[in-house]
Amino acid sequence: MPQGIPEEIIDEIRQHTDLVNLTGEYLKLERRGKNMVGLCPFHNEKTPSFTVSPEKQLFHCFGCGASGNVFSLVMQLENLSFPEAARFLADRAGVKIPEYRKEKAGEEDLKENIYKLNQLAARFFAYCLTKTKSGSKALGYLQKRGINAQSAETFKLGYAPADWTGFFNFAHKKGIPADLMVKAGLVSPGKDKGYYDRFRDRLIFPIFNISGKVAGFGGRSLNENENSGPKYLNSPETPVFNKGSMLYGLNLSREAIRREKKAVVMEGYTDVITAYQEGIENVVASLGTALTAEQGRILRHQAETVITAYDSDTAGEAATWRGLSILQKTGCLVHVAELPEGSDPDSYIKEYGKEAFLTLVDKATPLMEYRLLQLKKQFDLTSDRGRLDYTEELMSFLLAAVNQIEQDFYLKRAAEELAIDEDALRRELKIRRKKTGRAADSEQTDFLAAGPAITVRRAEKILISLMLQSKEIAEKGRNNLEPEYFEDKRIREVIESIWALAEEDLSLSTEKLLNRFEDSQVVKMVTEAVTDPELQDLQPKIAKRMAEDCMNEIRQSWLKSQKRDIQKKLKELETSGTEEEIKEFMNKYQHLLLSKDGSPDRPGKGGDFDG
Repeated sequence: MPQGIPEEIIDEIRQHTDLVNLTGEYLKLERRGKNMVGLCPFHNEKTPSFTVSPEKQLFHCFGCGASGNVFSLVMQLENLSFPEAARFLADRAGVKIPEYRKEKAGEEDLKENIYKLNQLAARFFAYCLTKTKSGSKALGYLQKRGINAQSAETFKLGYAPADWTGFFNFAHKKGIPADLMVKAGLVSPGKDKGYYDRFRDRLIFPIFNISGKVAGFGGRSLNENENSGPKYLNSPETPVFNKGSMLYGLNLSREAIRREKKAVVMEGYTDVITAYQEGIENVVASLGTALTAEQGRILRHQAETVITAYDSDTAGEAATWRGLSILQKTGCLVHVAELPEGSDPDSYIKEYGKEAFLTLVDKATPLMEYRLLQLKKQFDLTSDRGRLDYTEELMSFLLAAVNQIEQDFYLKRAAEELAIDEDALRRELKIRRKKTGRAADSEQTDFLAAGPAITVRRAEKILISLMLQSKEIAEKGRNNLEPEYFEDKRIREVIESIWALAEEDLSLSTEKLLNRFEDSQVVKMVTEAVTDPELQDLQPKIAKRMAEDCMNEIRQSWLKSQKRDIQKKLKELETSGTEEEIKEFMNKYQHLLLSKDGSPDRPGKGGDFDG
């Protein structure tokens, strides 16, 4: 197996990992017949097409084609290589992977080492907050903000000492290489020599990924002078941290969000901590006002409704509206909770209490309606310029409407506000929809977009499915077909792997087969084949006959291809070849003609299905 992980260990990890439970940690699933369905995490959709088969332990999206098993899912959602995914799932399942030596560390080791270093850094910062004299300033700040010791422990808050090399010296003594600290974004190289800490004299907020690993940090300056740098400083982008794809607090709030089917999005760390401390647990922060498409997809997988509760002074900014529009395009029902001027969730909860804030959230205005109210305030609808600007802003939000009914409702409302013909607005919207539709079509949203597509014929796909359902059929295929019959190299590799599993007397598990491949196109093709509804629960006799037909078709196709090649070569030899060369090729051509029946039961290549 890749990176030296024994196949029996891979199999043990697979056996200890239920795909339904694993998928349920990332998105909400509902039962549909004998399968589970949810919104695909790999592309934007409003109707669930992501299907998980508990029986086969495979997933497949009928929208974008994403497919695979437990390893494939983790590789794509966590952006991991196969060895990383195996270690991730091994830790989760309590399976120990034997240590092994490598001459060169790869990208998967870098990510793993950064996670370990981040965990060490989080413990260092937490120690400095509660166990050192210098941390008293940060503790005083937390007390002033009303954040208690329990919340500090829950969110693993810490303090970065003012010393320029406090963390660097600590980690260096632990044997951590300086270049790893730089790659983790915890230290920076000096201008001339040496290194210095990125976070100094700051209250530290560890930022966890959805799986609970420390991916990065946010630091709030405790020094108010102008030389102290920005008030808030985040980790730079690293192999494990991307601000636009994370939500602060989601590792803690995920269960509450799913239970209530509602997420409240705030702006800052302390907003989330204060709300959580007061028992409002379905809260996250967007690590910046403007939401990204990736954050929108993450929220859509956890909640049906998203309520934004941003600071009053940033709620109306253009970047905020763009983010909310992106969020709505993912299919979320978006509402806006309007806070009084000069307040934020943190201060509002402290002044008015939990119930008052929840009332404000419950009365949140649907995004489209709220936006129309804001546009009416923003533009002078008595002037031509104001009406044009209003219409321009309006179109982008109408295009992001969750459904046609909502779009029609607000289009009529806007037509009334503008005192213009509703059909005129509808025609303009239709023009815009065509343009945005073409743009959307050109975007690569499918996680399988990279790499060349596999050329697979229907007969090949059916045979793969049937061989994985029956060891008898697999052995029949091995006895009656040759690898060269399969034109695409990757199809040949899949076929030969199935034959190898059958020959080794191993159970023909699709998961075992997929564990041999990291190519997402191969995973997609195999999963589509084994989940094809038309090929499920077939009677043995029918399955055998279908397999026989497929073998005949595959061999006949190869024979035709060979004949075409020989005929082409003969034409070339007739003009430039010798008589001996022509005779040799004629013999070869005649041999193929004698094999034209393409029977799968060729002499010396095995008997019939019944032995």
